[in-house]
Amino acid sequence: MTTCSEISLALGEPLHATAPSARAWLLIEDPGPWDRRAVADAGFGELEARAKEVGMRVGLIRRFGRPSARGPRRVYLARCEPPEPAVELLVDPDLDALDLERPADGERIERPLYLVCTNGRRDVCCGRAGRELARGLAPEVGDQLWETSHIGGHRFAPNLVCLPHGLVYGRLDLSAAQRVVRAYEEGRLELDHLRGRTSLEPEAQAVDYFARRATGRLGLDDDPAADLVVRVEPELLEPRPESCAGEPKRPTAWRLLSYSPSPR
Repeated sequence: MTTCSEISLALGEPLHATAPSARAWLLIEDPGPWDRRAVADAGFGELEARAKEVGMRVGLIRRFGRPSARGPRRVYLARCEPPEPAVELLVDPDLDALDLERPADGERIERPLYLVCTNGRRDVCCGRAGRELARGLAPEVGDQLWETSHIGGHRFAPNLVCLPHGLVYGRLDLSAAQRVVRAYEEGRLELDHLRGRTSLEPEAQAVDYFARRATGRLGLDDDPAADLVVRVEPELLEPRPESCAGEPKRPTAWRLLSYSPSPR
């Protein structure tokens, strides 16, 4: 069977501006096993619905290899929006009563978190390619690495999220993933394999991508679009499956129209 990721690659579908939109991520430790509707099946369906209303994504996470959870369940909140993205460990939160508009401050986590989607029940590409990538990254990234139940964009598998900035990368082999991690730890992003930044909507992701390509400004806190007016437009691509079990749909791609200096 030809997989959704093989079809997407064969059709030359661009990666840029395909990251899911989320101003924050709420990550709940759950060793699984996970099913297709992992968050809802784990009893967090209502929480997921509330989070969606405020632009937050909820995901389940577990250590690579699915060891048994010991001690209290860990819950992380990654705030991705500028000016100060951050990851916090929420201490014994009451998830049913959690105020998603104003979550209580938690313990600041100084090192990044990395998420790889490995949920094969959701999509075979994530199950196979995601687990292979996680297996390769685990010795280097250690306890900063988490498997997650869903990122979005199965056809770009394997996918990697760098938190707290919410950078999403796709179609990674181990060498490319290692470059992404090294750059992120040094305060830079890699444009190759970049799908986008989740705190931005797709059009803004496209503008950011093309502005960085033009200026070479790759710092995490850089705003290259402040110096350059970038015009982009959407176009509908030919139908292709969004996941291996999904019906063909026409995704949107963003193409560059023009650059011009920002007015001073």
